[in-house]
Amino acid sequence: MRDNKYEKILSVAGRLISQKGFKGTSLQKISDGVGLHKSSLFHYFKNKEEILLRILEHSTDEVSAELGKILKSQTIEPEEKLRRAIDNHLTLLSKNFDRINVYLNQIGNLSKKNQKIYLRKRKKYERDLEKVSVEMQKNGYFKGLDTKIVTLGLLGMMNWVAKWFKSDGRLTIDDVSHTFYRMLIKTNPYKEK
Repeated sequence: MRDNKYEKILSVAGRLISQKGFKGTSLQKISDGVGLHKSSLFHYFKNKEEILLRILEHSTDEVSAELGKILKSQTIEPEEKLRRAIDNHLTLLSKNFDRINVYLNQIGNLSKKNQKIYLRKRKKYERDLEKVSVEMQKNGYFKGLDTKIVTLGLLGMMNWVAKWFKSDGRLTIDDVSHTFYRMLIKTNPYKEK
């Protein structure tokens, strides 16, 4: 299990970078927010860029692990896998809005090397989500549609929630998840009859 300080650094840094951007967030502000001396950050991370990389990876790893469990199930139907995949994505998104905002806006602050490391994980998640789309297509949904485009559309729809969802608004994240699922399943003109 990871050190609690490590997680706190990621949480504080995620919030600060989300609010002020990568360049507007100093190591001093991060260490102040955690209650550590600035030099103590180097016990956990080599530099600020590594903190950014770990913030990005953390959210992707978490959502990927859950999607992996959904995909492995041989007992649930593709429609239920899709429902669970949407719910997984949006539930984790709602718990990690700061990190998702960083994910959507700060990748350009990584070196090319670290972008490749991170994008490899992100692409794996995308490929796994596409497996759900493929299963759905085999079950009669998305007839005649490119499953990669279906997957990218689904990702875009889900990730955009970070831009407009308000936790104190009239809808819960479960309401949004249910609505997205129904949009794809209940009103799908591309379902084979």
